[in-house]
Amino acid sequence: MAALLLLSMVGLYFFAYRNMRFFIVPTSSMTPSLYPEDMLVTLKERQYTRGDIVVAYDDGEYVVKRIVGLPGDNISVVDGALFINGKYAAEPYISEPMKYTIERPVSIPDEFFFYLGDNRNQSEDSSLGFITSQQGGRPGNPFAYLGRMEAIIGKVRFIYYPYGRFGKVYSYPLINVAGQ
Repeated sequence: MAALLLLSMVGLYFFAYRNMRFFIVPTSSMTPSLYPEDMLVTLKERQYTRGDIVVAYDDGEYVVKRIVGLPGDNISVVDGALFINGKYAAEPYISEPMKYTIERPVSIPDEFFFYLGDNRNQSEDSSLGFITSQQGGRPGNPFAYLGRMEAIIGKVRFIYYPYGRFGKVYSYPLINVAGQ
């Protein structure tokens, strides 16, 4: 009886309080960190940080991306490298340098975040609002490509299938930038 009560309390904690959810990675935009068809577990967090891989609900669909900019940050991409608040951000998890440029720093407003896929050149992400159309950018309101903090479902914590990739998913804190 005590074991059943304990199991119920643990389940209640994860499903009700931490809003544990299950997702499947839909595209290759997060390779090499995550692959299409990886099955994930997310947990709701009180606070999200740069480097967290999250699932968010965006424009009618779930997306899996990495947070690289938070409210108040300035994001730019020059010579294939990410700069946060004017400082270079080392990103050992990306497969290749970015082939686009965001020279004019994007200032992230309150309640929003800037997200990118780890497979930067094959990802539909926040960059599309701020690069030129010759580089693949999209016309319209560039800030429509930012994520809303309230739309984050949770931080990716675990891969549970395929079994060969079973295990914890680690964030890569972008600590070599201003403000960290």
